[in-house]
Amino acid sequence: MRSQKKIDHSARKHALLSASGASRWMECTPSPVLESQFEETSSSYAEEGTLAHEFAELNLKLELDLISKSEYDKAIKPFRDNHHYTDDMEEYVQIHVDYVVQQFTEAKRRTEDAIIMIEEKVDLTDYIPEGFGTCDDTILADGILEVIDFKYGKGVRVSAADNSQLKLYGLGALRAAEILYDIHTVRLTIVQPRIDNISSWEIDAQALKDWGEEEVRPRAELAFEGEGTLKAGEWCRFCKAAPRCSALADQAMEIAKKDFADPELLTDEELIENYMKFGEIQSWMNSVSAYLLKEALSGKSWPEHKLVAGRSNRVWTDKEKAEEILKKKKFAKKDYLSTPTLLGIGAIEKLVGKSKFPEVFKDVVDKLIGKPTLVHQSDNRPEYVLTEAKDDFAD
Repeated sequence: MRSQKKIDHSARKHALLSASGASRWMECTPSPVLESQFEETSSSYAEEGTLAHEFAELNLKLELDLISKSEYDKAIKPFRDNHHYTDDMEEYVQIHVDYVVQQFTEAKRRTEDAIIMIEEKVDLTDYIPEGFGTCDDTILADGILEVIDFKYGKGVRVSAADNSQLKLYGLGALRAAEILYDIHTVRLTIVQPRIDNISSWEIDAQALKDWGEEEVRPRAELAFEGEGTLKAGEWCRFCKAAPRCSALADQAMEIAKKDFADPELLTDEELIENYMKFGEIQSWMNSVSAYLLKEALSGKSWPEHKLVAGRSNRVWTDKEKAEEILKKKKFAKKDYLSTPTLLGIGAIEKLVGKSKFPEVFKDVVDKLIGKPTLVHQSDNRPEYVLTEAKDDFAD
């Protein structure tokens, strides 16, 4: 086993043609250069995933005796203090760690000097201009190279079968491994513990290199220059350029203006066809809406539109004090408690009377400002004060 150095996941640099985005840029080659014109953003899901990877790296090193227990205890504290941390996270991470240890143990049975590499950067420049990636866990032994990728998300089930991202990681790992071992098979594995998904797929080493030469390299050369044709499809889901993409707009318009046999009523087949395509249009429109709002909050003025406050919500600021007030007013507990929780504000307002409620509960109810929304300028609501919107809803 080789010694491991600390990797700062959050500070990773990403190539223009990232392995994680390969399924998109191999289909729509202009997309990476177009995406580069948009601001790089993060999300709570990405931050949560980064934290989970930090745990996975540290826990695996402890399991493999690459660090001492005292080193582990010192390093783990800031992770557990992170606001994304939950006890469940460590349990899910351990599923990944156990799988990696199991696979490494099996590799050592086949090859006594098998090697495991954790968070290893791989060179992809044989196939992708300036290309590189980082493999979560790589196990090298005679005959078989295994790349294991940890996915903490649970929104989309990810399969290892013919997975472009993992195939690229496999190519990079294979390039280095062949110096030490005779590799005939590359095994690609995804561990996605939150939805009980462990997916593995194998490919002949030469077939993988042929794919890199024949499929990846020519597409990567086009993509690196921003050339080729825009192509809309399911790969557009996480594209930063999606809100302004002419191909997605054209696709939506084509669906909308399709001619039907009966100009008044759709047949069952036409209705189902529209229903199946609705998700594509909805996904694009959602990305457009989010982009317009984000830009408006940053100070951009959209023609004939303005920001207004959404619906405001009332919340209890002190439920115990509210209960005391109701008790003093001689209301029966059964009328204001839903064992053992205080009823909602609407129910209590109805109980004490709409006219009396504001004065009686003025010290225990707060009205939260509604999230800003972008509307047509004809809307009669007053325009939102942008500085307040930025402060309140920057996240």
